[in-house]
Amino acid sequence: MIDWMARLAGVAAVVAGLELLVVRRAFTRPFHVSIVGADLPAVMRPLFGAHATIAICSLLVATGVALLVGAPPPVAALGAVCVLAVAVRFRGTFNGGSDSMLLYVLVALALPARYGLALAAGQLTLSYVLAGIAKLGDPAWRSGTALATLVDLPQYAVPRPIARVLASPLGRGAAFVMLAFECTFPLAFLHPTACWIYLGIGAAFHLANAVAFGLNRFLWTWLAAYPAMVHWGA
Repeated sequence: MIDWMARLAGVAAVVAGLELLVVRRAFTRPFHVSIVGADLPAVMRPLFGAHATIAICSLLVATGVALLVGAPPPVAALGAVCVLAVAVRFRGTFNGGSDSMLLYVLVALALPARYGLALAAGQLTLSYVLAGIAKLGDPAWRSGTALATLVDLPQYAVPRPIARVLASPLGRGAAFVMLAFECTFPLAFLHPTACWIYLGIGAAFHLANAVAFGLNRFLWTWLAAYPAMVHWGA
């Protein structure tokens, strides 16, 4: 399972690093280090300039490739340092939860196998359960109308055919399924069959998010933690 986790984490690291390199022009404005890193000590700012940030992102890609081709899992520690450096550079995660999960998975790979698998599975479970609890506090999710609201947000540019489906009663049903999946995810530990069912729903959920909302980094980063769940679910 560690080998599978390493390879999936390698894909996630490559995607994360390449996306940052694609938007590297943003390292000048509005993400210039003098702006987003204004609270950094002056002596540290040169370490996070445009060229240094590009080097960090390139190293993250190289680490991901190394994991993909079979480098020992502890190599992931280098990727974890890169992800952490990017977070320092942008004064927080650049891409939200996917950066946080990628950091946990890379750290897990750097640990002895048993502890790493426990960390990854525990963080995966918490990510779903806490998200479900947060949604329960939102009337739009409890009524099933949240997805219809999300698809109208311009920053996601959801394809119109998908937007129509998610705004329909089918979308309302999908919202309820998502809530139930996230809040009851710990049941996946009870039996291998339950584990595979939950992971199948989760993979479909992340794939749908990648297609509809463009959240492709979330797909690979969360899938990288799934082998740990398979281990403990068994």
